[in-house]
Amino acid sequence: MFQKIRVAVIKSTRPVYLAGLMSSIFFAVGVQKIDAHAGLLARHAVYTGIFFVCLWAACRLFAGSLNRRLALEGVCSESAGDMVYTFVIYLEIIKHVVGVSFTLGWIAGVMFCWDYLGHQMFLIPAGASLAVSMVAFLVTYGIASFVDNLHWPEAEDE
Repeated sequence: MFQKIRVAVIKSTRPVYLAGLMSSIFFAVGVQKIDAHAGLLARHAVYTGIFFVCLWAACRLFAGSLNRRLALEGVCSESAGDMVYTFVIYLEIIKHVVGVSFTLGWIAGVMFCWDYLGHQMFLIPAGASLAVSMVAFLVTYGIASFVDNLHWPEAEDE
C-alpha cells in the first residue's frame, strides 16, 4: 500500500513545485516589510526569481543524486523499498550537509588567508589559500567516497 502511494508521490512531485512554493513564501514574507516603494518591490521580485532558480537547481541536483545512489544500490525509485529509499535519502543528506559546510568553511578560510596575509607578497596568501583549498577538498572527497561505499545490507544467498 505504502509503495503505491510513494510511487505516485514521486512521479507527480516536481522540483519546480517545491521551488515555486518556497519562492512564493519568500516573496510574501518580504512584501510585508516593504513600505510601498516601487524600487524595493522590484528588487525583491528579482531576488525572489533568483531564489526560485537556485532552489529549483538544488532540488534537481538532489533528485539526480538520489537516482544515482539508488542505481548504485541496484534498484530504481519505483521499485525501491521504503527502508532502502530512506537509507539513500539519509546518506545523500549527510553528503550534502558536509559538502555545504566544508564549502562555507573553505570560503571563510580563503578569505581569512587573504585578509591576514594580504599585506605580504602575492605567493604567500596564494599558497595559504591553496593549502586551505586542498585540505577542504581532500576531507570532503574522503567523506563523500566513504559514504558512497556504504550500501544497504542485502540478504545473503545460500
